[in-house]
Amino acid sequence: MSATWETSFVAVSMLIGEPVDNVASALGGPGRKPATEWLRRLGEASREGRARALARVISELAVAIDAARLA
Repeated sequence: MSATWETSFVAVSMLIGEPVDNVASALGGPGRKPATEWLRRLGEASREGRARALARVISELAVAIDAARLA
């Protein structure tokens, strides 16, 4: 999965503890795909599943930031 800005936004928001409803609202509500679909799946996942999904996106974001810094 390549992180879009929306999935990165969701991951960072969840990481800092934003309520799920606020994150969905900030994205423009439930009609916003793919991030709201990913957000819904996060809600259905086990704690370990959520942690893995968030870690995957956060790690992609960290690599992109590091690459931009080195460029």
